[in-house]
Amino acid sequence: MHRTPQDTRLALSSIEKRFGGVHALRGADFELSSGEVHALFGANGAGKSTLSKIVTGHISPSAGTFTLQGKPVNFARPRDAISAGIGIVTQETALALDLPVWENIMLTAYADRYQSRRVLRDKAAEALDVLGFTGDLNLDRPCSQLTAAQRQMVEIARAIALDAQIIVFDEPTAALSPSETARLFSVMDRFRGEGRSMIFVSHRLEEIFSITDRITILRDGKTVARSIRTDEIEQDELIRLMVGRQIASLKSDTKTPPPGPVVLSVKNLGDGDLVKSMSFDLCRGEILGLGGLIGSGRSELAEVLLGLRSSVTGSVALDGREFQPTGPAQAFAAGIGFLPEDRARQSIVPDFSVRENILLGHLGQLKGPLLRYGDRKARIRELADLLELPADRLDDVSLLNFSGGMQQKALIIRALLMGPKVLVLDEPTKGVDVGSRVTIYQLLRRLVSEGMAILLISSDFEELLALSHRIVPVSDGCSIGSVPAAELDEETLLLLAAPRSSLLKQQGFLRQIEEQHAMAAVWLLCAGQTIVGIAASPAGESFVPLGSVSALAASPLAAALEKPGVTTALASGQQALAFVVQNQRGHDMGRIVLCWPNDAPKDVSILRDRLSHAIIDLLEGQFHMKDTNLKEANR
Repeated sequence: MHRTPQDTRLALSSIEKRFGGVHALRGADFELSSGEVHALFGANGAGKSTLSKIVTGHISPSAGTFTLQGKPVNFARPRDAISAGIGIVTQETALALDLPVWENIMLTAYADRYQSRRVLRDKAAEALDVLGFTGDLNLDRPCSQLTAAQRQMVEIARAIALDAQIIVFDEPTAALSPSETARLFSVMDRFRGEGRSMIFVSHRLEEIFSITDRITILRDGKTVARSIRTDEIEQDELIRLMVGRQIASLKSDTKTPPPGPVVLSVKNLGDGDLVKSMSFDLCRGEILGLGGLIGSGRSELAEVLLGLRSSVTGSVALDGREFQPTGPAQAFAAGIGFLPEDRARQSIVPDFSVRENILLGHLGQLKGPLLRYGDRKARIRELADLLELPADRLDDVSLLNFSGGMQQKALIIRALLMGPKVLVLDEPTKGVDVGSRVTIYQLLRRLVSEGMAILLISSDFEELLALSHRIVPVSDGCSIGSVPAAELDEETLLLLAAPRSSLLKQQGFLRQIEEQHAMAAVWLLCAGQTIVGIAASPAGESFVPLGSVSALAASPLAAALEKPGVTTALASGQQALAFVVQNQRGHDMGRIVLCWPNDAPKDVSILRDRLSHAIIDLLEGQFHMKDTNLKEANR
């Protein structure tokens, strides 16, 4: 995947940028070659976004040189950069919320020669199709009705529609699930093959190593490492260059005490829209993760708990008492803390100072004319120290002056300031660098050890697995039991959380097996000692119901699952045979189990051969049967 750069397309040398007394860039260097993905890496506040905005004409440098195809340029406005073939996908989406999706995608085209609305709409549809997002977005839906992840898709499609030869991706995957990220990377690979150049800004190390060819590292506005080949640097060294020191691992080996009594109980909760039927118990001293893809209803569930959406079915209990808030103020007063998914749209008041933004919850609980800020001063300082947020920055006139990571830390302080018993976190480390992420993780683990209950919602499955004690997969607005995090990996969680509609091929495949071979068929995942049914033929559902989560030892198929490839007698008087299924990268994608009556013997070797070919054909080569030592029996 990684390539050796050919010719320099864009170069920045000794770039300086001042904003009043703030020296954002102080001698930054960067170069971009044709047909490469070049990572711009650094901690929050290192100057990555500032440099990106210089490249795209949003701001001008205070000093330094900027050349494009060997010629000096000085963009006075974004339109100049667009005309030069440069586009950007920003971390904080900049959409006209009253306009539909297609007009936002084609917004920059309005400055060019006249084109009919039909032509522009067709071009918007083509951009979504290139990304593989056609089924995820309604072109005519107003952007005000989109989730944060869907708005990010619109931003990406806008850059694609420009047909830019240089694209800056500034945290494009922050709100995307692993499957959407994979689709984006596939498009980037294709663009690289076409000779386009891409600047990729991300805090996710696995993405840096997966998609980029070279890396340039900024620290405190300076370039500390320039154009390092991605395949010639180790992860630890990359982090050390970023922060100037070694940092702790994201994962923790610390043993946490067993969770206490149930604090929040959700039973068959639905809002009549995206939340269909959610059930789980959250205990004191526990982090419970919700693992779902875009549109699964995970964020909407949080809004129901905060009273931002009304529930129409099911129930919620807080400390054993019925809980149905009519708005956030009532939820906060009851002991719910909340960090929303979209900090720019849902959390920050631009005209308020940093301290005033932090104290919003405090202000909402005041009675009388006094502000009583002093009552919270010591706690704010304590939390700021724990999160490594400089105390002198708390009095900045605007939270928008902060980097994304520092903004997130300030908003976490706000959520904790009122001493909640349940903390609901939706994308807590979105746009946060590795060093800040470690700090946030350490704080969350400390809070749990002190007895707080945390509901964690995240698109970052690595984060869910690193922090959670248990994970509740969410698909199509429904929860799918709960599985100990230690028994899951990212691939298994992704398949558990896949929309049921995406499993139609698997479902049809198993139904065809039953019709052609007169046997029950189920497809299930094995997560440690837990099994989950993800697809089944009609007769197969009697063995493992769809969406069920159960202990392996209690399953009627346990004997077959423990011996893949070996025909096994079941207690029910039937025979069963399990096959291991892998994807193209060799990851375990579960087991297909076939069951048939004793009085209807099967030729196992012929069955194995037919099944192997059928699964490749019917599922378009996404999966294959792992070779196993089959024992022919009951012929």
